[in-house]
Amino acid sequence: MSARNGRPPSRRTAWWLLLLVVAIPLAATLYVGLVLRPGGRPAYGELVQPQRPVPRLRLRTLDGRPFDLRRLDGYWLMLVAAPASCDRSCQQLLYAMRQFRLAAGVDEYRVARVWLITDDAPVNPGVLAPAAGTLMLRADPGQLRRWLPLRPGATLQGPMWLVDPLGNLMLRFDAGFDPVRALAVFSKLLYNTRSWKPRQLLPLPMPVQPGAAQSTPARNA
Repeated sequence: MSARNGRPPSRRTAWWLLLLVVAIPLAATLYVGLVLRPGGRPAYGELVQPQRPVPRLRLRTLDGRPFDLRRLDGYWLMLVAAPASCDRSCQQLLYAMRQFRLAAGVDEYRVARVWLITDDAPVNPGVLAPAAGTLMLRADPGQLRRWLPLRPGATLQGPMWLVDPLGNLMLRFDAGFDPVRALAVFSKLLYNTRSWKPRQLLPLPMPVQPGAAQSTPARNA
């Protein structure tokens, strides 16, 4: 009997149908909550258009293990990029991300923080407090520049990016952003998507603390 005559769909087809049923309501919520505003802009921050899915990045944990950022699909990701020396402004960004996650309250478990380290220097031990609980990953800065949208003349260090639970880069808050206004936007996103539950959230890896074995980032070929 052919598929046209009643053969049940394959497992792969059924999986994609399930994904569409789950993803469309979330995407619609995000679109209504952020885009359908006067001028088609979010309340604060820069909407990333067109969408940029998380690519296959050459990332490694501080102890040298490869890490695929796409394994964190289902989380709201807050991303920053900065050298391992992490100056005062970098530490303020890491602290702001920590406060954002604490402010999420009951939704805290849906949020993950990632610091993409753009060089192979030893990590500044001064980040231990502001970055507590942050996943630190060595990254190729060339790859990051191709993926993360920047204003003309801007550098990787300074902005904060949000990745939605579907794995799409969604918002950018530029260097010097107002944490209070950014938090208001993020809180609204969490609230508007509270009814959407991923099938499974993989446990976040335990962050390696500065001072542990620290690997070098992958370089462009």
